[in-house]
Amino acid sequence: MDDNLYKQMMFEENRKSKAVAYLLWLFTGWFGVHRIYSGNTKSGVTQLVLTLTGVGFVVVFFWWLLDFFLVPGMVNDHNRETLAMLNAPAPGAPDQSGAPRDRREVELDPKREAMLEDLRQTGYRKQRRNDYSRLYR
Repeated sequence: MDDNLYKQMMFEENRKSKAVAYLLWLFTGWFGVHRIYSGNTKSGVTQLVLTLTGVGFVVVFFWWLLDFFLVPGMVNDHNRETLAMLNAPAPGAPDQSGAPRDRREVELDPKREAMLEDLRQTGYRKQRRNDYSRLYR
């Protein structure tokens, strides 16, 4: 199967509809289901908790009205993120210059980079920095 055709099929499968989002907003908007549908899970759960506890009923009402205008943007953002995810290069795949990327280089965190730099400076010798450190044992 062609890679572009596969990406298009995956996008169509994961694409969100504005009409469905508006229906969810209209009938279950108090509970934040439309936000969860459009990928905003944290704010959707926040709406759900505020509605079920009754604490922020007035806040949720105004939030629900505001969401009438925000639903198209939320759905578009989710669809753009889906496209970006599908078009992102796989780890280890060649980059723009054609050179393959090393997956380990992509995933290094700052602590590990600092440790590797320290090892490069000491010539990869296993030695203690001080009497209390057991890191280089």
